[in-house]
Amino acid sequence: MSVATTSSTGASRPLSLLWSGLGRGAALVFLPVFVAGQAIAWLTYAVSSWYRPWSWFKIGVAETLASVRVGFVSTTSGRQPCGVFCRSDPTVEVGSAFALAVGALLIAVVVLSFRAGREQARGLDGWPGAAALAGAVVGLGFAIPMVVVAIPVTLGFPQFGIDHLEPVLWQAFVLPLVVGGACGAVGGLSEVRGALEGREPWGPRLVAAARGGFTALWWGLALAFVGFLAVAALQPGPSAAYARFEDRTGGSGAALVVQHALLLPNQSSMILDSAMGSPTTIRLGDATLARLSITGVDAIGNEGAAVAGLTGARSDHADFPSWYWTFLLVPAVATVMGGRTAGGGARGRREAAARGALVGLVYATLCTIAAWFAAIVLPVFASTIGGSVRLGTDPIATAFAAAIWGVAGSTIGAVSVPADSAASQKGADRSMHTVEQEAET
Repeated sequence: MSVATTSSTGASRPLSLLWSGLGRGAALVFLPVFVAGQAIAWLTYAVSSWYRPWSWFKIGVAETLASVRVGFVSTTSGRQPCGVFCRSDPTVEVGSAFALAVGALLIAVVVLSFRAGREQARGLDGWPGAAALAGAVVGLGFAIPMVVVAIPVTLGFPQFGIDHLEPVLWQAFVLPLVVGGACGAVGGLSEVRGALEGREPWGPRLVAAARGGFTALWWGLALAFVGFLAVAALQPGPSAAYARFEDRTGGSGAALVVQHALLLPNQSSMILDSAMGSPTTIRLGDATLARLSITGVDAIGNEGAAVAGLTGARSDHADFPSWYWTFLLVPAVATVMGGRTAGGGARGRREAAARGALVGLVYATLCTIAAWFAAIVLPVFASTIGGSVRLGTDPIATAFAAAIWGVAGSTIGAVSVPADSAASQKGADRSMHTVEQEAET
């Protein structure tokens, strides 16, 4: 009788975790992001009146889908390009795409999925694999309602020559599943961190590398934003022009300010990548129109020169002041801080160096993912200019640059932690983890 009861309980545990994961993904991740999307849509309408009141819902759904960069596509009638803006050839069908991850909402998804994954893994101490799997189920609970709300949504922007934009349904399911599942799995592993750290020698290394990599990324994004504020303060000309534009355009300018605020994480990611040596580019299809680095802005080719002329630029190149080189401190400080986080608790300099190198690889992976999510693809006048415009950095170039910065900076940071500080840091980390578990219990 007891054997049968035990078997029944063991068989019901996976099913219970499945249902709880679906519920947490829907209630703790999807619902807050959905409500935030509706609030953003209402705020945008309130300051701009860009769309009719009954469009709040579908615009809000679009904002929700944009939390994980679900793409929208359409096909419009246009003319085959014959130069930069020349359209003399017969009319053809021009495909356009809209792909945008609203950085503020993406951060909310990451944090909420991580916390939901931690809740999922409670009671699974000593079973890291089961904890990660249980946390990953949160992604399924997030993905199902995302694809359901995406089905009826169709967007149109006649002022930009866009009749309709429809979400890519497979992306509406796969991207929430991957993002929510990955963050939930990490949350589940964090709940059983003690069990991972007990598996010498790679357990402590991997835990330290993960903590250090995330620390380096957050420091990089934060310092990039501080650098942006410094540029705005030290060079008031562009800031004043931005303010005059907002005032002159009234509601539309105010709406752009709202969207810009939500995209500040995207902007910080591009600044971080450019500081590491992966320039931010503006592309039209396969053609690069402009390239921005810490040294200046370059217009590329005839198309780029034409765009520079339309914006009133006097030449196809503009140099930044020499003090822009201080942006190199952004990845330098960020990676060193990540290395110092991982170096705490290492037994000896060789172990610290190994952890620092692993931090660099984790940092490079995170920067590559962030570069893909941060890129913005807009179908602005797609039928006129022959395709969508992309603003962002190249994820492949970012991966190589971040790996070099990450391995070098994190190794230096890890070996710079004194031995006595390393031991005390390890004890402090374990004590803090114990206190967190007791508080949550």
